Amino acid sequence: MGWTERKHQRLPMQSRVFIELEAAPVGSDEDATIAICKTLNVSSGGLMVALQQEVPVEAFLQIGVEPPPSATGSDAFYLLGQVRWCKPSDDPDYPWLAGFSLQQAEKSDIQSWISLITAMEPDH
Repeated sequence: MGWTERKHQRLPMQSRVFIELEAAPVGSDEDATIAICKTLNVSSGGLMVALQQEVPVEAFLQIGVEPPPSATGSDAFYLLGQVRWCKPSDDPDYPWLAGFSLQQAEKSDIQSWISLITAMEPDH
């Protein structure tokens, strides 16, 4: 998706992100496989993250985003994202970049996320 095709304004924001790469099997004592990464920019409809491993394009993954310092009193945002693209980066600490489109989902914080991002946009 090129810059001209984007529906939402991108804002630079660095927050820690937790992505559930693999859910724990139902009824087991095993933990889910979680990747810890960081956002590079965000919008009300998506995120670009830097991460340590490749993620499968088109996969739907659970995402937890720590709120920015300006969002005092906010808990982490729990979102459902679909991987739109994933490519290598030049950062040895985070050798992969990925773009996620955020999805409407039950038990998701998508409406709170949209409210936060809208409030952060310069024209508001």
